[in-house]
Formats: sequence, structure tokens, C-alpha cells
Amino acid sequence: MEPDDSFDAITSGLGSLNASDETTVQATFQGVDHYLWHPSAISRRSFIALAGGAFTAAVVLTACRSQPKQTDGVRTASKWFSDQTIVSGQGPQRTIWSFSDRNGNLGGLSPESIDVVVTDSDGHTVHQTTVNRHLEGVTMPYYPVIVPFQTTGVHEFQFDLGKRGRYVGYAVPGLRGNSTIFWPGDRFPGLQTPTTANSSGVNPICTRSPVCPFHETSLDASLVSDRATLLIVSTPAFCGTKWMCGPVLENLFDHVGIGIQGLDVIHAEVYSNPSSDNLGPLAPIVEAAGVSYEPFMFLIDESGLVLRRLDHIWDNTELRDLLRLV
Repeated sequence: MEPDDSFDAITSGLGSLNASDETTVQATFQGVDHYLWHPSAISRRSFIALAGGAFTAAVVLTACRSQPKQTDGVRTASKWFSDQTIVSGQGPQRTIWSFSDRNGNLGGLSPESIDVVVTDSDGHTVHQTTVNRHLEGVTMPYYPVIVPFQTTGVHEFQFDLGKRGRYVGYAVPGLRGNSTIFWPGDRFPGLQTPTTANSSGVNPICTRSPVCPFHETSLDASLVSDRATLLIVSTPAFCGTKWMCGPVLENLFDHVGIGIQGLDVIHAEVYSNPSSDNLGPLAPIVEAAGVSYEPFMFLIDESGLVLRRLDHIWDNTELRDLLRLV
């Protein structure tokens, strides 16, 4: 009997993530609308757009250029990252994908591994890899595809799920010089973050119940110490997609407890004064980090330089890989 790699079989008891029967599914992320595609047959020459908030990608594949012939049965992958988080010429870049089944369940198809081919805007293959499924500690199975983009512009991702079919997605890496966010090797700004002793105008300082233990040290104090810093920015109570970004703080707490020697773990909220009726303005740390999404996490070394960043969603496997750098 062939193993059952369906989402229902893997995440039994965790609930269904149904995208409804609409052709375009509107979801919420950090209080900003973005669009997810309902799985349907598409053409490689279709106009593809993923719009709203930080999630943007637009592609026009022209008929006059040397493009592969139209292929029936190729469906659209779900894209779980902002193009803001990928640049060219800066080494490996992390992209995140999942695959809905024909019933619209987000992450509904999740084989143990998938084959991926990435092509540039000229149709040249620039990367090929096999990626394992990630699911430990999160509800939705996803696939982090690491790509060393060498050029900017539209890149096509061709996903082979074997008997489960083929999918396609698009990403548009930019230039680091045009990026507002911080990359490995950048010096992170010494901003004051809310602590139990000083809320810095953020209320509440933590929407987790009970409050997490990562509010004892301010970021600015940590960055001038002889310790490394792990900064996580998330909002447990107001995360727009709890099955995606909700677990990351809990998973971190499970791994580091109240702390690790030589490492300051700092949690900051996304909003300054959120309520159930109005999320209000973004917290200063989000503005300072230059991002338009949440959650995100930075590992910063003892000299204040960024070592690694994780964005949007990560499971315990990726979390452990990051903590091994400490």
C-alpha cells in the first residue's frame, strides 16, 4: 500500500485549512489582505498575480519568446513569502511553498519530498534540488526551497510532486541595495524594546497568555553586551493566520526555556496598542526592521551583526538549525 501523504493523514486532529470553493481566496496576514490561489489548471503563459500587502508577484510570459509549449494540468503552488525577503547575488535565499489539493485545502498535498527546477526570466535553468517536507511543530506542511539567485526579475519554480501532479510558482528577487530589511553581515539597529520594567509605549508588551519570559532585556542593551541576541517579533493573540505564524513563539519557548547561556532571547510584539477591534499602529521594532510582514526572527552575534534571519513560517527543524549557530 502506498503511504498516505495527504494533509489529512499527516495532520490528523489538527483541523482542516480549507480555502473554500472560490477561484481566488482572500486570507489575512498581519491584518493585511493577500491572495492565495485556489488550485486549478493554469497555463505557463497565464498572467500570474499574487497581490496585497507584502505578498506581490506579477508575471507575463510572452508568446513570442522561446517559452515551453502550454502544458495542461499544471496547477499553482501556494506562495508563503514576500519577495521583499529575497535578493540576487547574496547567496542562498529562502522561499516557502505549499500545495493545495483539489478540495482547496491549503497544504493538502504534502509528499515527503518534492523535486524543484527554477528558471530565470530567459527560461534558463538556474537551480535544481529536492526538498523535504517540513511539519514539526507547525500545522501546515511546507517546503523551504533555498535558491542562490544570480539575477533579479521573474523566476519560475516548477514543482514535481510525482503522482500528485505538477505545480508552478513565481518569485521576483530584487537588489540588496534596494532592500529595506537587514541581511547577514548587516549591523542591527540598537532599538529599545518593551520589557517588564519599561513598556516603551507598547501595551501589552506580550499578547501571549501567560506572558512569555522573553521581556527581561531590551534589544539595545543586549546589542552592547558580550552576548548574542535572538530577536523574535510576533503577535500570538493577533496573528492573522494562527496555523502559520501562531506556533513560532511557543516552539521557541519549548526549545530555549527561560534562556540559553550567552544568548539573550527577546520577544517583541508587532503592534503598539492592539485590541480586538483595532490593531492600531505597528510597534517601533517592525518599522526599524523595515519589514512589511510577520513573524520574523533575527539571530545577531556578539558584535551586533546579523547571522541569520527567518521569515513568515519555520518549523522546529529550521529553528534547531538556527540555534546551532549560537
